[in-house]
Amino acid sequence: MLFSIVLILPWAWFSMKKIILSIKKRPINVIFIVLTLVLYFINNLLFKKITTGALYLFMKGYFNDLICPFFFISYCNLLLLTVNKEMVKLHWLLLFSLCAGLVWEFVAPLIKENSVTDILDLVCYLVGTFFYWLLLKINRNHKSRGSEEWYV
Repeated sequence: MLFSIVLILPWAWFSMKKIILSIKKRPINVIFIVLTLVLYFINNLLFKKITTGALYLFMKGYFNDLICPFFFISYCNLLLLTVNKEMVKLHWLLLFSLCAGLVWEFVAPLIKENSVTDILDLVCYLVGTFFYWLLLKINRNHKSRGSEEWYV
């Protein structure tokens, strides 16, 4: 047991160090992850209970799908940055989200009994991906002008 821990610790330290470096390189990804989690919990604990009509239907059926790409792509980019890669081009981001969305919408219902296919979910994933790209682009342009105050 101790031998296993001794073998794993250097690898874990090296991996954690790479994750920390990827966070330092693109901290906006962590901001997106945290904000997505906050919005997800606020939606599920509050918005779904206090909204009515069309807004309720949107919050219940599509809001989480709209913010999902912010979490998913940010997480993937943090991992990709550990090997000096990153998805930043719109066409690759949309293709990635489309592929993931097709799995979530068409494969998941085959595996998970209470899952259903909803094409509008795919639209929400793609719209959320577009907004992720737009905010990432704004952030990268802002940083390239030499101002680091955006994160403060």
